[in-house]
Amino acid sequence: MYQFFLDAWAALRLRFYPKTHYHYSLLIIVPVLLALGLINMANMSQLLGQQTGITVFILALTVLRWGILSKTMQVILGYYNKQPGQWYGYVLVTEALILPTIAMLYWPQALAMPGSLWLIWTMVVQAFGFVRISQQNIFKVALAYIIYFIVTSLAGGMLLFIFNTMGWLDINSMAQAFQQMLTIPAAETGIR
Repeated sequence: MYQFFLDAWAALRLRFYPKTHYHYSLLIIVPVLLALGLINMANMSQLLGQQTGITVFILALTVLRWGILSKTMQVILGYYNKQPGQWYGYVLVTEALILPTIAMLYWPQALAMPGSLWLIWTMVVQAFGFVRISQQNIFKVALAYIIYFIVTSLAGGMLLFIFNTMGWLDINSMAQAFQQMLTIPAAETGIR
């Protein structure tokens, strides 16, 4: 785990290694994905409502996003440059950079601006790392991100459909929670 944190610290300072360097055991991958999933769940709980299947859905979606981003970058950037190794470890390191944003849940007003800047910086770090490690231009990385977004949207929709069909989630409850979340700020500000 120590090496994982060193790699994350290096990435924050825009210092990157070849893809083969970012190789981690399941004893690191599973806890990091679990922590990312729980943070995502905490951030999205207002949006999705309080249902028992939400936690499992968000955890599954987190793992799905990690896998899709890694594979998309491998396919798109690998098409232009056949480097050895996979992107799974690097994506895990750069996704883990959002872990400090858990503090935003406890102090939302005080940390709104620094938290937003932190999230922007982690996206810049990840994209810049893809460019540097793959030795490709930003347009190829942007193409991979666009494809990742499309595939993730489709896969996330299918996952939501499966969870709804199995009875683990209720899409109607989620829509009501989302609608209620939108009406509460309007009611507080007097906007109609």
